[in-house]
Amino acid sequence: MKIIRTFTVLAALLACSLEALGAPLKAHIISGSKEYGSEKSLKEFAVYLGKKGVECSASWAQDNGTSLPNAVAVPAADLLIVFTRRMKLPEEQMQLVRAHWEAGKPVIGIRTASHAWGEKGSADNLTFDHQVLGNHYQGHYGDEKVAVTNVPAQSAHPVLKGVEAFASRKLYKAGQLAATATPLQFGDNGKGRHMVTLVNEYKGGRMFYTSLGVPEDFEDENFRRMLVNAIYWTTRRDPVGR
Repeated sequence: MKIIRTFTVLAALLACSLEALGAPLKAHIISGSKEYGSEKSLKEFAVYLGKKGVECSASWAQDNGTSLPNAVAVPAADLLIVFTRRMKLPEEQMQLVRAHWEAGKPVIGIRTASHAWGEKGSADNLTFDHQVLGNHYQGHYGDEKVAVTNVPAQSAHPVLKGVEAFASRKLYKAGQLAATATPLQFGDNGKGRHMVTLVNEYKGGRMFYTSLGVPEDFEDENFRRMLVNAIYWTTRRDPVGR
């Protein structure tokens, strides 16, 4: 009898695992960075992701906004893609976003995600930038051209698969990274050299952040490929349909 019960439990677990493997990857986009045109870039990128087998829902919010449209979709997401700036959400909405990262669910942070929540120094923003993303935003340079190169020691990292050096602009300054973070790319504008892409682990979950993300970056195949790689890597999924 005990053997039958054990077999039944194992069969149920196997069925659940197979169901999970066959389920589409669900990403929820949170957009709200006016200066960098996040909505236009991410709407086009969502179409691109659809061709890669990723189902996208979205919150098309406002820079410095006080409300998150479609916040109810956040809990069902396997992954959050955050590209917003200084949002001051009501607690009931912020709690939904916070619960995602506190559960160790993966996050892709782009550009202004390093200062996504509240005013400078807010608890949520410090936690998100320094601990969840593993980053340390310290402002930016002017609008100079930036040469983006991969860290040689990380050339075999899955996020960098098929990603070559490319050009961006407006370099962000990065301070001391979290001890759990691994830099993947550096940017050099001739005035300074800073980490621009990293991966991190937070509460058992995989996180990715890049301070790149100007509109031209989304037109570069290397940048798009890196984001898709990061989506599959953080969610521990096989790169289906690539």
